Amino acid sequence: MDPVIITPDDVAEAVRRAPNWKSPRLDVLHDGLVVCHAVLTRQFQEALDQKSLPSLFPTGITHLVPKDRDSIDPSKYLPITCLPIIYKTLTSILSARITRHLNSNQVMSRAQNGCRCGGRGSKEPLLIDAVIGKVVKHNRRNLSAAWIDYKKTFDSVPHTWLKRVFELYKVNCTVRDFLEQCMGQWSTILCHLGSG
Repeated sequence: MDPVIITPDDVAEAVRRAPNWKSPRLDVLHDGLVVCHAVLTRQFQEALDQKSLPSLFPTGITHLVPKDRDSIDPSKYLPITCLPIIYKTLTSILSARITRHLNSNQVMSRAQNGCRCGGRGSKEPLLIDAVIGKVVKHNRRNLSAAWIDYKKTFDSVPHTWLKRVFELYKVNCTVRDFLEQCMGQWSTILCHLGSG
């Protein structure tokens, strides 16, 4: 992968792809940021070159939203984590560059739909399953099938494996080192019913 030089166009594209009118996170910034593109470009490039971030960037706020009314069982809460917009913008830029590298070198199989940019995750396999089911039923045939539930699979991927995948896919070493540093800084603040 070629070295990553972040440009104002990269920042503008990452901001354009971000959903509008979300509430601000720890960085207290909304998604617009238009007047900040040149400054962000310089700061993002410095962070990438120095392989470090302020601790605010990779810190999320995890809100525990009850699935049921008046639940006291911790398993009945859905954790929703909000990350700072600045961090999401930077990782969006790096993700776009890595995706470009993977696509230009045909690294990922077309079957890797859940991880592919623009892929619809499990929707396409479910549609295929539905069509196969209708054909089998219409033709009065037997069908044996098995599904594996990968619920929460990405929550359990060890960081060492992510680092190894970056090496295998020949992601630029500066980007790899930067992301490894970020992973070491990942943290969250738990909030329940507005408490911090």
